[in-house]
Amino acid sequence: MQEIPCKDYVVQVGHGLLASVPSQLLQLLPNITSFIVVSDSNVAPLYAQTLLQGFKRRAELYVIPAGEASKNRGMKAAIEDFMLEKRMHRDCCVVALGGGVVGDLAGFVASTYMRGVPFVQIPTSLLACVDSSIGGKTGIDVEAGKNLVGAFHQPKRVFVDLDLLSTLPKRELINGMAEIIKAGAIYSDALFSMLESNVDAILALKQDVVLSMVAASIAIKTTVVDQDEKEHVRNTFEIRLKHGLRAILNFGHSIGHGIEAIMQPELLHGECVAIGMVKEAEIARGLGLCTSATVGRLLRCIKAYGLPVRVPSRAATATVLEKMEVDKKNSGGVKKLILLTSIGKVHSNPFTVAVEDSRIAHVLEPQVLVVPPSEPISGTVNVPGSKSISNRVLLLAALGAGYDIYIHI
Repeated sequence: MQEIPCKDYVVQVGHGLLASVPSQLLQLLPNITSFIVVSDSNVAPLYAQTLLQGFKRRAELYVIPAGEASKNRGMKAAIEDFMLEKRMHRDCCVVALGGGVVGDLAGFVASTYMRGVPFVQIPTSLLACVDSSIGGKTGIDVEAGKNLVGAFHQPKRVFVDLDLLSTLPKRELINGMAEIIKAGAIYSDALFSMLESNVDAILALKQDVVLSMVAASIAIKTTVVDQDEKEHVRNTFEIRLKHGLRAILNFGHSIGHGIEAIMQPELLHGECVAIGMVKEAEIARGLGLCTSATVGRLLRCIKAYGLPVRVPSRAATATVLEKMEVDKKNSGGVKKLILLTSIGKVHSNPFTVAVEDSRIAHVLEPQVLVVPPSEPISGTVNVPGSKSISNRVLLLAALGAGYDIYIHI
């Protein structure tokens, strides 16, 4: 088991943690007189009773329908009404047991109920383990877009029990890999290399590899959050707010959220972020910020885990651009993105880069993706008389990587 500090709390990562959570919370929060466990219809039948039986004080269970559709104003009000009905006061604690939807919703309830009560995260999906359960972002979706109404409310503790991943459907496991790939891409070449070389072991949930991977990804997020809790830094010499380091965690999310707004529930969050990462990396390459080799490495890693890399045909370019207009990183009507400079590094000073709609539209349109091969190539290319697209791609990929080739016509 590892303990990773974040702000004023600790993230525990290990195997077999769930049974110890009630006793730990009773010790950590001695003044709490009641708990409400918020879970969903998939997770509650598996794990809720373990928690409820462990609490020596009053505990209630509220189960929401599984899925993103539950992350709305009506569901938040329903949970609050339930808590009021049970006469829960400021000495209660909200425990989120589930994936990102449960954590975001329950955390937002905790941030506003009685003007704020403690809450605890017990993520049960890989995506929630490494991303949404850490950093204090809570919120709900509205018709205009995802997570547009919410608050920053830090948990008292996060318990990441990796044993809970064993009941995840494979698609949900792969969905979470997108956020881990993102963490390596923006901050750690070492983590990214681990992901490249351990695909089979990770997908098989080999304990030591998964623990190392999840802990490394969480450590990246906690490091960023510690430096910039609310995605901006205040300059005492200026009134305006500047986007800070935390914005880099949104790599792939600008385009990804635009696609997700159109494609959900057909595509999952991580799947949309995976597409967004590829497209935002292509924009960085077009601006001369990163090389084709960087884009190719990112693309190959994403594909190795079975994540999508192409924009679905149903996600029309104009509609994606429209959905991107509500992105919180934007300012003055200009879309701002996080752009890679290499694996493990992003553009900084500023962290967000203004990008024209025309440039975004260019990468969203159907195209042939040209990337260099993973290994150097050499030899002679005999080009047929026809100017087929495959021949052009082969030549461009080789030339883009700086290889010497000889063409016989």
